[in-house]
Amino acid sequence: MPASNVTLKAPLLRFKTLFPGQFGVPGSDVPLGIRTNPTGNVYYVDPNHADANDDADGTDPEQPLKTITEALTRCANFAGDVIAVSANNDWPYGTATAGRTAAIEEAVTVNKHGVSIIGLAPSSPIGVIWKPPTAAGIACTISALDVLIEGFAFCESDDGAGGGTGIYCEWNGTTAWGDGAHIRNCYFGDALDYGVQLEYSWNTFIEDCEFVECVEAGIYSDPADSAPASLVIQRNRFLDCGLGQSGAIIVAETIDSLIQGNWIYNGTAQSGVGVALEGIDTHSGGDNIVSGNYLSCALADFGTFCDSAATDAWINNYLLNGPSVTNP
Repeated sequence: MPASNVTLKAPLLRFKTLFPGQFGVPGSDVPLGIRTNPTGNVYYVDPNHADANDDADGTDPEQPLKTITEALTRCANFAGDVIAVSANNDWPYGTATAGRTAAIEEAVTVNKHGVSIIGLAPSSPIGVIWKPPTAAGIACTISALDVLIEGFAFCESDDGAGGGTGIYCEWNGTTAWGDGAHIRNCYFGDALDYGVQLEYSWNTFIEDCEFVECVEAGIYSDPADSAPASLVIQRNRFLDCGLGQSGAIIVAETIDSLIQGNWIYNGTAQSGVGVALEGIDTHSGGDNIVSGNYLSCALADFGTFCDSAATDAWINNYLLNGPSVTNP
């Protein structure tokens, strides 16, 4: 399961020799001092901690910040800063009596280049719960280069209306550059419209994630937006994503990308009904390699369930009754 593979990306800590503290900043005068590493700082976020405070320094796990948004204001571009987010107990099938029931419920815009945001739930198979604050909202918008998101379970908002997007990679060439994102070991839940949405995002890696019954699509690029390119989408699991809507991996215009080793289950296709473009779609792009994926459709339905560009190479994708060695 995705979150079981998460490790805190925190290199060797270097402690300052003096810890004078800063007046009015909780946590800055503890013996641990300001935590730094050779390339950046580690900031802790835990809305369930009794001493959580967005006025804190944030570098002491016993004086954490309350929000990811506040932690991002402390980060510097390309410094290698890490935001470590503690686990919570907001899973809908859990029990409130265990405490720690406050989820991460923010619409966060990641606007600092080179930041890593990591959910720390080492005993959880899905990760730290993160929800958009409103229906049809976006939990995490990446508008900076080289951002890592890892170890989160993106779920619907608490208003019960469903919808929304887990992660949106945004690019406009002037103030937003959602390129070079790395999304791994995350879970995208069944009431979201989209798990990950890509707008002209290049060199983005999406690995070892789970997409469960996303209403519109698991991974999606809107044909009305500029096309993504040089993607790597591998080792992800998709369960009934986009049934009757878009599908599992719908990146129709992508070019120069690798889509490999994914598992795609579609209950309608599994039952023998040919469904249109709910598997993998790259038909308006080109020069992609689509290889070693497992799809729950028959060979006879492959060309309906998936679509390719003429210049793509679809190699040994495995279907219900055997492998396909041609493009759909």
